Parts: sequence; structure tokens; C-alpha cells
Amino acid sequence: MKLFVFLFLPFLCYAQQHSSYDGTTGVIYSPNYPGDYPNSADYIYTITVPTGNFIHLTFFDFLTEDSYDYMTVENYTLSGDQTGFAIDIQASQATLTFKSDLTTTYRGFAIQYDQVPVGSVFMPSDQCSNWSLTSTYGIVTSPNYPENYPDNMSCGVTIEVENGHLISLQFLAFQTEDSYDIVTVYDADNNDDSKVLGTFSGKAVPQTLTSTGNTMRIQFSSDLVKNFSGFSALYTSFVSNDFKRGVLPQTYTTDSILKRENQKLLDWLKKKAGSNTVINTIGSN
Repeated sequence: MKLFVFLFLPFLCYAQQHSSYDGTTGVIYSPNYPGDYPNSADYIYTITVPTGNFIHLTFFDFLTEDSYDYMTVENYTLSGDQTGFAIDIQASQATLTFKSDLTTTYRGFAIQYDQVPVGSVFMPSDQCSNWSLTSTYGIVTSPNYPENYPDNMSCGVTIEVENGHLISLQFLAFQTEDSYDIVTVYDADNNDDSKVLGTFSGKAVPQTLTSTGNTMRIQFSSDLVKNFSGFSALYTSFVSNDFKRGVLPQTYTTDSILKRENQKLLDWLKKKAGSNTVINTIGSN
């Protein structure tokens, strides 16, 4: 019976979804973010800003099934891991299209758009201050990301979620001056040296970290010379009794049992159904 059902999957159709955005700035998330987007997704996102402005896009997070689930914007087709990509749309309106195939889904994307006056250049925020986040999930970046962070700075963010919840922190991209520009994560709402979860620098992406309570602090400092793109990280809040410590919430993986049992068959069907399809890589025209 399963074989019969799966053989007919390529013929299923899903309604196209459309979302519109305006305002000086905002963030576009993939469906279900930070959970996995659905199979057979077909989404169109339209951004409109006042005449006399253009649109700048920053991809704080982008992870899809490489070559099969993709976004098109302007002359670019993006697929796989494209976290840190940025582009100027030289118009007051931009259209982003996202499509996924029948199998294998990932976290998707968090894309910030900004309105920029024509004749000027977009400048990412280099603000280095201490601030707090209280939402159930969010993106934390170094100042200026994905451009280089400033020299000689020290700032941090405190995350506080609902009582009874824990915090999972996953670094999406990471590059600092090794041994000199440091990210320190604390299992507390302050810089308590007795509660350090990890200290990181260099190019290796740190492992996922999990708090023991409902607070976490991320502290970043740089020295006087050499700077890099820094980091982008995703934090999520979850109930401690439901998930394993140190691992992202398992409910953020859709129909995982089904995918494991039928992956070989589904991959074969995918190749048969898409044998004549070519997906451009980033930057292709």
C-alpha cells in the first residue's frame, strides 16, 4: 500500500501561498520556522517600499535541501546553506519565490529586508550594546553581520524565556579572529564565570548549547586588530521534559519516522521525477 501511495506523490498539487510585506524593515520566515518547512511548498513573498527607495536583503539563516528546495530572487537561485548572503534589489518592490519538492525538509530561512534611500548605501547596524530578548525564538548576530564586526568592542545579549522552559542555541555561521575575538555563552543572565557553557573563536562552528534554566547570555568581544564576519545564531525555547538536553527540539523535524523508513524509495522517485530539472547555484543567471 505504501508503494502505491508514494508512486502517485509526484502528481499531487498544493495551492500557492502569497504573503506581502511593507514598512522600513522586517523579517521573512519560511513556513513553520524554526521548524522544518513542509514538502511541496510553493510560496511567494512580495516586499514593497515607498518610491525613491530600494530593498536590501540579509539572509541571517538559510538552510534547505541542496538543489531540490530553493528560493529565487532577482537573477539568483539559492539552495542549500546560504546563511550570510546579502543582496540589493534596485527597485521599490521585490518578489521572493520559495519551492520545495516531495521529500526531505530543513529549517528554511530568516531573511531581513531593509528600506534604503536611492543614492545611498545600506549600512548594517554596528551597535554594540547590551540588550534582552524574550520571544520564544530569534536570531542573534554579531554587530554588522554579515559584514565584519568593529574592532575593540564588547557587548552581549541576555535571553530570558518563560519559566519552566530551557534555551537551545545553535550557531548557523561563525568566523572570528582565532583566540582574540571571543564569543562566550553563559548558563545565566549575567557574565558568571562559574556558569560558562562555552568559549569560542576561529572558524569552527560551535556545537549546539542548551541552558539548564530559562536564561542564557551571549557575550562577544573583539580586540584592536583584524575583524571578520562574526556569527549568526538561532535560539529556541522548549519544555525540558519533552526533549533531550543539548539537542534541538525533536518536534522541529517533520515526519521524521516516515522519512527514515522510506528515504531510499523517495530518493529514487525524486530522481525519476526530476531527472530533467537543473537547479542553478547561487549567483547563476
